[in-house]
Amino acid sequence: MTVPFRDLKRLHEIGRDSSRSRLESALDSATFARPNQWIEDFEASYADYCGVDHAVATASGTAALMLTYLALGIGPGDEVVTAANTFVATIEPALALGATVRLADVDPETHLMSQEAALALVTPRTKAIVPFHAYGRLADLSLLRRETSRLGITLVEEACHAPGATRNGRMAGSFGDCAVFSFGPTKPLAGLGEGGAVVTNDSQLALRLRRWNDHGRTGGEHLEIGLNFRMHPMEAAYLTERLKLLPEFLEERRALAHVYNDAFAPYGVVKNPDVTDYSAHSYYVYVLDVPERRRFTELLTEHGIGWDIHYPRAIYELPAHQKMFADLDFANCSALQRRIVSLPMITGLTELERNQVVSCVCDALAEVSPDH
Repeated sequence: MTVPFRDLKRLHEIGRDSSRSRLESALDSATFARPNQWIEDFEASYADYCGVDHAVATASGTAALMLTYLALGIGPGDEVVTAANTFVATIEPALALGATVRLADVDPETHLMSQEAALALVTPRTKAIVPFHAYGRLADLSLLRRETSRLGITLVEEACHAPGATRNGRMAGSFGDCAVFSFGPTKPLAGLGEGGAVVTNDSQLALRLRRWNDHGRTGGEHLEIGLNFRMHPMEAAYLTERLKLLPEFLEERRALAHVYNDAFAPYGVVKNPDVTDYSAHSYYVYVLDVPERRRFTELLTEHGIGWDIHYPRAIYELPAHQKMFADLDFANCSALQRRIVSLPMITGLTELERNQVVSCVCDALAEVSPDH
């Protein structure tokens, strides 16, 4: 039996009738111009889900990041601090705007950005700190929240992996000054293609986000410079329906992760996925920290188990960015980069498939982790 790493067709078959019915309603309405009720409905639903006052829907998670940096006035001379293990999209908009990016190393156990390492990088030019909720696990932001408030630095949650994740009962997106989400096709809240949002409790920031997202318009007048990062109405209609299913999807992912955790913990490889009871992971991906990764993945492939690496190379190792971070040491991130492996985390995975994954992974771990 083979088990794929990902199965998007299976995901979108769940709730197919209601999701397609809403798409057909949006299509039949032919209301695609702005202002748009389908987009406004999704924004209201998602803000309510996150427990915040405002959500601004965008064409992608990357668009949401660019929109956020524009609304914060980030540009030449400013600095943005983020996690060394985040996806490149977190830094690209800041660099495109002329800002300097500084990377903070991560905690080797949680894979989350070290708050202390981030604060050590703060200078008078720091405009924003952008912690990354890696793989769907919420970072502890208590120290960063206190210090950024004191220093007047904006705290932006990079929550593209983490819709529905919680910490102490609070949703991702409700801890920072604002938060950015992605609804790409592989995310826990998956759209038809791309989609994103920025959420915030700051009414003035929400106003700036909306202006930047609509060519600088307010009341029909172009009062400022702006662009167009808006979400497509069809995407908004689909996501509004899929949002109703998200609690069910997350419950299933957490149940699968619990099985994985119990099976793999004896091998000492469960770190990021092994959350405490006060934190609920969204499990965008389920990541193990394994020795001898090449051999481990060879064994999975031989037995038909899909896998991936998030991400194959850290930002500071990419050709486009190597020079920028030359001679800097990210010891924890670099060590993890050589060991991380993502396992199947499929909504709709059967019990037979789950047992096959567990059996094959345990056999592979027994070979590469003989001391456990």
